Amino acid sequence: MVSRENQVIIGFGLLALFILYLVATLTTLPTWVSIAVVIVVGVIVPQVINNSRRE
Repeated sequence: MVSRENQVIIGFGLLALFILYLVATLTTLPTWVSIAVVIVVGVIVPQVINNSRRE
């Protein structure tokens, strides 16, 4: 059974990949923007959500 924390991490990881694909194909933004999107959506947001649920 997968824990709720892992579900959040996997969900946001998949969302980050989908957004990365959209940003890379539909826009002409610089590469650093794509990297920032992946870091924010795939790493920072899940940590904030998981930490707020523990307290």
